[in-house]
Amino acid sequence: MNIEDIARHYVASPGYDMSSSIVKIFRQFIIDLAHVELPGIDFQYVDFEPYFRGPELSLEDIHADVKQGKLLVTRLFNNSDLLGSEINLIFRCIHEMHHIKLNVDFGWKGECATAFHLMSFTNNLLFKQIIFSETIGQVAVRLNQGEFPKHQKVVLFNPDVLHQFRIYAPVA
Repeated sequence: MNIEDIARHYVASPGYDMSSSIVKIFRQFIIDLAHVELPGIDFQYVDFEPYFRGPELSLEDIHADVKQGKLLVTRLFNNSDLLGSEINLIFRCIHEMHHIKLNVDFGWKGECATAFHLMSFTNNLLFKQIIFSETIGQVAVRLNQGEFPKHQKVVLFNPDVLHQFRIYAPVA
């Protein structure tokens, strides 16, 4: 699958209907991960898209703020049925910090690297598929169609697709 195929699959597929118990466990996974991945940073939620220089996010500007112990995270487009607005913001914080930790940009390869880094924190295949959908699926739509999907949903991708994109994972 290439980026266009992933975007088409995300848009055309129905959202995966997860049980409330799975949603609860996944949300707790994100909260627990935040305790490990986000200490010492003051996250400030804002109603604009910070760190843009023209059409692209600036990794340098994010690095500068993180060195000062803070990070701005947008509240815009925060409509995740899966995570809810509060935990989705935490998920965004983790995602942004992984860009910093891995020193990868916000292009396709950088997004794949951060997604696979996040997936490395679990052996649960369903969680890996959820993370793939929440990151790679949505980013593929943005890169292919120019904007993020209007409605965030969880789309399950064949596990072979997840392994195919492991080539973008950072080398230790």
